[in-house]
Amino acid sequence: MKQLATALMQYRSFKERQLCLSESLDHLSFDYPDIYKVLYREMKKRELESNDPNKIARWLSNPAQKPYVKLHESLMMVKNNNIIAKEELMYNLRGMLNQTIKNGTNIEAALKICHLIGKSSNLKMFNENLKQLIGQVNQLTNTQRHAPKKTMTENIWRNNFRLPQIDPFQRFNFKFAQQQHTPVWQNMLQPTNLESARSQLRFSMDCYGYDHLEVIANANSDTTVRNPQTLINPTIVDQEMDGAVAKWLHYLKLHKYQWFFNSLSYLEILFIDEDSIDGFIVKVNRNSITKGAQKKICLSTKALRDRPQKFDDLLLKLDLEVTPNELCELMSYMRDILHYPIPNKNCVVGDQLQQVIVLLMEKLLNQLLEKLSLVHSLVAQSLLGMSINKYLECTLLIIGNQMFMKHQIDKTLMFADTLKYKVHRIPRNFN
Repeated sequence: MKQLATALMQYRSFKERQLCLSESLDHLSFDYPDIYKVLYREMKKRELESNDPNKIARWLSNPAQKPYVKLHESLMMVKNNNIIAKEELMYNLRGMLNQTIKNGTNIEAALKICHLIGKSSNLKMFNENLKQLIGQVNQLTNTQRHAPKKTMTENIWRNNFRLPQIDPFQRFNFKFAQQQHTPVWQNMLQPTNLESARSQLRFSMDCYGYDHLEVIANANSDTTVRNPQTLINPTIVDQEMDGAVAKWLHYLKLHKYQWFFNSLSYLEILFIDEDSIDGFIVKVNRNSITKGAQKKICLSTKALRDRPQKFDDLLLKLDLEVTPNELCELMSYMRDILHYPIPNKNCVVGDQLQQVIVLLMEKLLNQLLEKLSLVHSLVAQSLLGMSINKYLECTLLIIGNQMFMKHQIDKTLMFADTLKYKVHRIPRNFN
């Protein structure tokens, strides 16, 4: 492996390295299939472990596992949507950098990790959230790098897993709402409790960035008017909905048909179905849409049309007990439907839809907290672990959507904070 790495580093371009690696793997798979199979399984195993928060914590509490090496590897392999694993890595990385700055130990390893974070676009959130610590590590002098200091690595990692002594939930009441639309959060908000624990794990969505949620609409801004209600036949461009629709179409991989939607109003898009789509295509009078794309458009507009009724059904369902499998399915639906456009003030009056979404997030939080209270350890690939990741993805979609008011975003962030704290309070059981 060292010889292969040395050979690859001799090539300066990525294309040449890729070609050399491909040829080497072909040779290995053909002439040494058993070795190739072992290598593939080991890489697959490491990818799965790098996305499991419990496994990450186990590495870093065991000095025999070379925690700095494992942390470096996990940063390369963690999936972009695995927010729980990212939080675990962020937590331990902060502890490692603090110990390096304080004691001057493992500086070379810390510098290598900082270099990886700085050059990788997938680790932008780590670079932004730990910018100050990374800067301090990079400023360490050469004499500090090689200064021998005796510090037990196992103590470093063990100390960083201490939980806060003050429970900020001691006065919170998370009783499950048994009646429809029962407000719960008013009784839960206790800012003084949250401030009382200095060492409490705080979850901030600011570190994730929302650039990946923004898709610039290729719309003609000259057609936008200040009062679209006065137009006889307004379009989504006139209604200033073209940006939201563009993001939706990119999610559906139907963005090549933006021209079709830009010629319709939001209400017309809402009622596209198998019987009416041909008429809308004739109205636009431009190009054509394949039958497969037409079917996908009709299915998507039906989901958009059924969204209010589906939300009403969810509100009722979440007031009852749901199984982990049902909860995971509900979270999948929420994650999917939040990519769909939310009408603005030029299309509807008020923000009732946004209020319902926030209420659903509250009820989903209650369900997750109830399930978490029944488990002794959390596995990322379990139904509950996947539901938590999907919930936090929904949070990202809400706070990245300009249709939500500031107080609605603040409330959603508080929900995420609550869930993250509860996850970190679960005892770690590796037996």
